[in-house]
Amino acid sequence: MVLLRGTRRLLKGASALLSDGPLPEVGPLGTWYANVVALPYPGRSLVLFTAADTMLSVVASGRSLRTTLPVFRRRVPVLLLRLGLPGAWIQARADDLADVHVARARAQTLDRTVLGTMTDASYQIWAEAEAAGTFDRLDLDRVEDRLAQVPLGALRSKRSSHGFPSDAVAELAST
Repeated sequence: MVLLRGTRRLLKGASALLSDGPLPEVGPLGTWYANVVALPYPGRSLVLFTAADTMLSVVASGRSLRTTLPVFRRRVPVLLLRLGLPGAWIQARADDLADVHVARARAQTLDRTVLGTMTDASYQIWAEAEAAGTFDRLDLDRVEDRLAQVPLGALRSKRSSHGFPSDAVAELAST
């Protein structure tokens, strides 16, 4: 099971996807935050999904959960595969994605560290998009790979003042 917390902007118009009841127990990579990122191309946007514990990010073309949630489910395992994680662990995470609990508005985005990281990622996505020149030339795999290699203070450890999302998810997969 995966819990998804969206910003107010993203949850607007997604009432059919919202889950009732208490928040579920989730596994590794279980809590994700999502927000719309406008691109420098008129009328084009991405939805940025970021895992709370590892800051691993996935992007999907669009601006609503209805259209981007199925893409998110497909892109997560592909990103994990590109990061070289064990196949069985990737399959288990893909199975977790079959059941996504979208939190209601009152349980939106609560973690300011994740929100700050997502704001920085939005600027990086904008820069990648601007460098690509057109939406058709924007490589979403490359965007995700670059975001996985950004040093983040939010992932600091006893050994370092920063960490990388790719290393955080690799450590999670090895436990």
